[in-house]
Amino acid sequence: MSAFESLRNRNFRLLWIGQLGQASAMWADQVARSWLTWQLTGSATAVGLVNVFRALPLITFGLLGGVVADRFDKRTILIVIQTWSLCIYIAMAILLLGDWIKLWHVYFTALLLGVGMALNQPVRTSLVPQLLGGRLLVNAISLNSIAINVTRLTGPAAIGFLIALAGDNVAPAYVIAVVVYVMIIFSTVRIDFKSVQASGPRPSFVSDLVEGFRYLVLDNRTALMLVVLAAGPLAFAFSYITLLPVYVTEVLDGGSSGFGLIQSVSAIGALVGGFTLASLRDVPHKGRIMMITGISYGALVMILGSVGWIYLAFAVVIFIGASQTVFRTANNSALLQITPPRLQGRVLSITFLDMGVQSVAAILAGAITDAYSVAVGMAVLGGMCVVIVAIVGIGAPTVRRL
Repeated sequence: MSAFESLRNRNFRLLWIGQLGQASAMWADQVARSWLTWQLTGSATAVGLVNVFRALPLITFGLLGGVVADRFDKRTILIVIQTWSLCIYIAMAILLLGDWIKLWHVYFTALLLGVGMALNQPVRTSLVPQLLGGRLLVNAISLNSIAINVTRLTGPAAIGFLIALAGDNVAPAYVIAVVVYVMIIFSTVRIDFKSVQASGPRPSFVSDLVEGFRYLVLDNRTALMLVVLAAGPLAFAFSYITLLPVYVTEVLDGGSSGFGLIQSVSAIGALVGGFTLASLRDVPHKGRIMMITGISYGALVMILGSVGWIYLAFAVVIFIGASQTVFRTANNSALLQITPPRLQGRVLSITFLDMGVQSVAAILAGAITDAYSVAVGMAVLGGMCVVIVAIVGIGAPTVRRL
């Protein structure tokens, strides 16, 4: 039961419920949007473009999201972001139910969702240590990962089956997302928290942004290397998900239900990794853990592209999920522990630029897949992950010693 210790805190429990709901809607959207794009175009590159439009705001506004997280009341920001996302899901549901959906709708609403994402994760993650303190930091971050992967275990498969049951119509996925977001907003409103703002005049947005960069570039090289580790391997290796519609269709001879199922199966390993970390008071040797799981993450993605037997593919994605979860949790907790609280939002916002890099990686992998094969596309993604981890591991001994 020690794995759930942070949930004894009422405010964190409400935040965690919101994370659970948000993850449910996210997986519903990811499965539905990717499958819809594949239906409309039959192109792996077009599916990759979905991530490009979702990630553009992360590249352009993501750093400002970190500044916002450090300057304003975090609960209010979360409520505004969640209301924004709710309106977008309502719009998608209406377009699909009315049979008015076009490819540009898919891309444009992905862009609008990305605006909310650019603010959401830096605010949400930087709020955790302020609600709980440092003692339960690893436990809380692991529980957030568990929330994402519990929904990942059941959500994509359920959405995939629901889409198949509806005759390959993705509209029910967005109706569910609307209902879930109403519940998310209700739980966030009940959080009893007010950000403690510094007294006196505040510096400008630009000054706050420059301060965050100065901290990484000049003051703390270890934090900079952790940011590189967060943005690089997670961006490239995680992009394998954008190739899953092609992989399931062309290699495993599956349909929408198989597409949802393979994403859910990967959550089994992620849950095992998450519960293991959550049950520990702290995680020693975080640097070594990042090196091992980062390299295994990339290698397993490389292997997956060549696996043609569905049950072996399930086994591989289980280990992919475990590697990814342990890697991200060790990275985020180490970064929060060495970063001053007043800078955590800005530093974390830079790590979430991995979604921006991911969009470029997804387009690259989609183009390679269209030109050659999905095996080659996944080999490029996994290989880049391994190379980045190896370079940081060799060039930054301070990270290995964390």
